[in-house]
Amino acid sequence: MRKVQFANGEYYHIYNRGVDKRDVFLDDFDYLRFLKGLKEFNSTEPIGSLYEKFLQEKKTGDPISTMEIGSPKLVEITCYCLNSNHYHMILKQLVEKGIEKFMHRVGIGYTL
Repeated sequence: MRKVQFANGEYYHIYNRGVDKRDVFLDDFDYLRFLKGLKEFNSTEPIGSLYEKFLQEKKTGDPISTMEIGSPKLVEITCYCLNSNHYHMILKQLVEKGIEKFMHRVGIGYTL
């Protein structure tokens, strides 16, 4: 349990790395998939399945993005750095529990 709660309008250094310092990004596709997740999961609205969106995009040829609909963002991504076995982000929380929700979605969405 986190002792300090994230505050709206404040910046936080968020990082994570692979278990036993193992690689979490194995190739360019992994990096691109993670970056797409950063964009898609940054929404106050439920986003559904990225896999289903991918299938629909493939079928129609039109990219579908949650953020294009104009839903409010959970966080502002100020900067990020992706390394093969870990990543860093500077995030500004925009809504209550925004960082928690965003990181939960990113973590679950990338690993599944």
